[in-house]
Amino acid sequence: MIKLFFRDKLIRDTRLIKPLLTVSIGENVCHLIPPYFTFYTQLLVLLAIYTVTSAILGILVYKIVLESRGSSPRGTATGDEDKDKNAWPSLFSFGVALPFVIYEPIYAIHYFDIKHIGLRMVLLTMPIINSLRITEAFYGFTPHVFTRNMKFYAMYFSCPFGLTFDPVKQELIQSSTTYLSRQLKVILRDFVIICVIMSILAPRDWELFQVSHDINSWDYSLQDLLSWRHLVNNYMVAVMLSISLSQSTTSISLLYNVLYGYQTYQVVLNPMLRSKSPSDFWSRRWNMVVHKGLKNGAYKPVRKYTNSRVLAVLATFVVSGIIHEYVNLVLFFDRDIQFEWKQILFFSWNGMLILLEYAIGGLPMFQWISKNVPSFLVTAMVVSTALPFAHFFTADWIKGGYFDAVMIAEPLVMCSSSSL
Repeated sequence: MIKLFFRDKLIRDTRLIKPLLTVSIGENVCHLIPPYFTFYTQLLVLLAIYTVTSAILGILVYKIVLESRGSSPRGTATGDEDKDKNAWPSLFSFGVALPFVIYEPIYAIHYFDIKHIGLRMVLLTMPIINSLRITEAFYGFTPHVFTRNMKFYAMYFSCPFGLTFDPVKQELIQSSTTYLSRQLKVILRDFVIICVIMSILAPRDWELFQVSHDINSWDYSLQDLLSWRHLVNNYMVAVMLSISLSQSTTSISLLYNVLYGYQTYQVVLNPMLRSKSPSDFWSRRWNMVVHKGLKNGAYKPVRKYTNSRVLAVLATFVVSGIIHEYVNLVLFFDRDIQFEWKQILFFSWNGMLILLEYAIGGLPMFQWISKNVPSFLVTAMVVSTALPFAHFFTADWIKGGYFDAVMIAEPLVMCSSSSL
């Protein structure tokens, strides 16, 4: 029965056949085309499946892992008692729960025969988010507010973008009319920006300027990597991805704000225009829900067992790279995309930048820059440390058709020469 919702594979964009408006401007003809509403129907079905499945899995994690652990982090008990206590939670966490969240989107994609890359990405929310929530639960780093009772934990586990809480009172923050209105304004802002950017980049195959090499090539020289055309191309795609991520997560979060009655994290906090350092970019502005998951599910466990900040940072970015490699493998399994470890290379590079910041960021020169140089120039310098290699992150998404797929969810202005 549910399969009937996915009869339309959303492969061909036929919106230009019936545009909302057609205007001639000189020798160009411009069409205003509406979003493809079938996409939203399928999206809601997948979100319903995700929410119910995640809530059930969250209840199991609560009963089997969190209740057996009690209120203490892993490793506080000793001897045979600790081994017996941890055996079943370990088996469930790493032998049942993690394999389930890793395989679930693969099964769903094949079962529903989902061809649309954007909808596949929705299914991949399960392994991206819930795999880290499983490890944070096992190692004892789930925020205390969510472990108070099974209801709160099930809501937390089934809400893909996190629930906001007061760290002092340890209480969830309820949604309000003011908050919902602010969320709608963010959605509208992102909606306008992403429509403009996509209308500009889509006719150019997502590259504003022509460069000497294919975006997926390994043949870039140092001069090519530092070419202003290459940097601008990477910057524009990064901005588009940032705004697209903000728009999609805020829009979906609005459903959970109403359903659960609590506020959710703002996932993207303007990293491309306001970041003050590499750590500020990755820790406080870019994809906050994944950051919080990596912090509790990867960084803190490694830091606890190695007592090394350096190893914990490197391990966190390697885990992030592995997750992104997995995402690309599942997302583009039927596309002509080669597995080349680019995600791990990109995130490892950024992990080293953060370690470098820790090592020399306190020097007088950098302190003077942060206090005296205009903030937009500081942000430009921060972003430029990653831009030469940003295509390692985005190239597969361009070649695999991710942005072409997402485009059908947006109204666009498409222009072409009337002489063609």
